[in-house]
Amino acid sequence: MTSEMQRESARGVRGVDVCPGLVAGRERGLAMSLGIVIPTLDAEEFLEPTLAGLGPLRAAGAKVVIVDGGSSDRTCAIAQEWGVDVRLAPRVGMYAALNDGFAALECRWLTWINCDDVIFSRTMIDRLDDAEAADVHYGAVDFIDASGRFVHSWQTAAPSRLLKLFQVGCSPLLQQGTIFRRLVFEKLGGFTESYRFVADADFWWRALEHGFVFKRLESPPVAAFRLHHNQLSQRHADVMQAEHRRMAQQHGAAGPLQWWSPSVLRFRLANSRRYLLRAIRSADLGGRMRCSRSYEVDSR
Repeated sequence: MTSEMQRESARGVRGVDVCPGLVAGRERGLAMSLGIVIPTLDAEEFLEPTLAGLGPLRAAGAKVVIVDGGSSDRTCAIAQEWGVDVRLAPRVGMYAALNDGFAALECRWLTWINCDDVIFSRTMIDRLDDAEAADVHYGAVDFIDASGRFVHSWQTAAPSRLLKLFQVGCSPLLQQGTIFRRLVFEKLGGFTESYRFVADADFWWRALEHGFVFKRLESPPVAAFRLHHNQLSQRHADVMQAEHRRMAQQHGAAGPLQWWSPSVLRFRLANSRRYLLRAIRSADLGGRMRCSRSYEVDSR
């Protein structure tokens, strides 16, 4: 670990001092109630900026655990350099890894972040201050490219519209930046491990069916989703869509909504830039987009 990397690890991101001794007592108490799981498999390319973004949360007491599926690269070494605990769960699949990680964390609030994405820690700490108002919290997400440059923002749907949008195959909320009570995880029995790609959508769907209260944070963004050539959602888009249709049928969805449904139109209009970019980038976007704003070391 270089001296520059050590300094970056100590101060967090963009010069923000996150020394535990200087963290406000209220923030430390709030963050100590949060457990974060990061599932990994050969994640060395983007893992360090993901861990850097968690600096203020970890300094305030949040618990972070990596569940590794048997990496052959430097993933586990990077985790060790950053002082993050690693649980080994080879060949069990991402959702089984999440279940394993959450079961190991004794925290009132839970979340997870993909090994290539970024949580805005300051926003997360602020959200924890008002966490008791709901069972599941979610919000807007920024999309960034492989170099960490801002591409566009993704607006999530209002809680009252989530179920209708899940039924049509939309993604009305993204897991990046969500937090949910341990009680939700326990009542639902964790994630359905038979799904390879859509167990998170199934988890939110079941939480809605059980009557858990969802709350949306409209601004600022809570996390960043990284677009790059090697992500599962890019390499297996058709399989994901087919699995989502199967999952919707198992939930008793009568069929897809008409595209002119008010809920669908409102949601797609709010995210029109995203749909346009998705149409343009028929192959992949990772590393090709040239934008100015970067979230590689953003701690919001």
